[in-house]
Amino acid sequence: MALERDGGLVDFDVDAVLEAVSDAAGEDGFLVCVVYDDDSFSTVHVDERVDALYPDAETREEHFARIHSYVHLDFTERELFEDLFIDSGGARAFVTYMGNVVAVRVLSGDQGAFLVLAPDVPVTDVVEAAERAMGAGTDA
Repeated sequence: MALERDGGLVDFDVDAVLEAVSDAAGEDGFLVCVVYDDDSFSTVHVDERVDALYPDAETREEHFARIHSYVHLDFTERELFEDLFIDSGGARAFVTYMGNVVAVRVLSGDQGAFLVLAPDVPVTDVVEAAERAMGAGTDA
């Protein structure tokens, strides 16, 4: 289920990210995409299986807002890892493996794309595809 576009929230092409992630993850593997910066977020894709977990869109967005309230950690954690590791090339993405999904945060400057994927998706391929579409990462 494609939702409203970001309304200018991020500098990168959201449609290009959606297409790249969908191609890399496969239609059944791509569950959620939320684009964000430090202050706000925009839900741009929610698979019907995820949407069915919520009684309505308002409840879903309230839950997503709770998740977004911790987004500053992405940018703080990036700085931490870049400071700790010698010649790291920069922290570009964070991946969290859970029992039934993989949460991926791909960063581009002070913006990002929060992706939720099925556990069997090739995560590195998705991150690289998202980076290329965002104009971020080492291949951009």
